[in-house]
Amino acid sequence: MVHLYFHTNDPSKRKAVKWLVEHDVIASQRNIENEPLTEDEVMHLLSLSIDGTDELISKRSKDTKALNMDPDQMTIKELTAAILKTPHILKNPIMFDKHKLMTGFDLEKVGMFVPKKLRKLELSALFAKLTPGNGQNIKLA
Repeated sequence: MVHLYFHTNDPSKRKAVKWLVEHDVIASQRNIENEPLTEDEVMHLLSLSIDGTDELISKRSKDTKALNMDPDQMTIKELTAAILKTPHILKNPIMFDKHKLMTGFDLEKVGMFVPKKLRKLELSALFAKLTPGNGQNIKLA
């Protein structure tokens, strides 16, 4: 299951929801302003992040600038406290599953949340369109 955390209903969040629905991806949605994150949930997001704080913290947001903070110079505990106090410092939306995390909405990356079986079916259908009659013989591992 994919989880979608958001703090504002901005165009990126709406595009993500629309994409998930169009691709039949089961997802839970959570407004983290109305239902704040726990310390464990923040730690989980940080553990999924490949790029560390750069992937999660919006350095251009007014809230981040107002806090006059440099995430690269903060301890995990300080960063977690800042996120819990001011969730708007997080990028919006945040999509994740057991192993992958994506922030914002990127059409090229969001496909990672389509189940592998469905990706194979879509690829087979594409091959069938490209090579009528021959596409059915292609086996995807």
